Amino acid sequence: MATVTVDMRFCERKSRITVTLREDGDLDLHIDTDCDSVRSYYSNLGGIITVDDVTDRENSRILDPGITEPLTMTCMTPLGIINAAWLELGMLSRSRADKVGENTMIFHPEK
Repeated sequence: MATVTVDMRFCERKSRITVTLREDGDLDLHIDTDCDSVRSYYSNLGGIITVDDVTDRENSRILDPGITEPLTMTCMTPLGIINAAWLELGMLSRSRADKVGENTMIFHPEK
């Protein structure tokens, strides 16, 4: 099981994403969120994703415009799902993830 939290400070919403590898090779997905748009997206996506969804950008249901429709283009939830899945699949190092703790996006003030 791999869990990541997407903290969208801009809109003051959080989503806790958990991905668990199934015996059949697919991944169970659970999102606990305080965002109605992410809840709609999660409903559109469903509770199961495939390895192709996290490795094939062109055919990924996670990034499909029809499925992501409730989200703003700036929402980081889809990337949170992909990162959690990559951790669960061993495509990202758990020890490195534990060491770095988080990735951030920094908004720089105009000068």
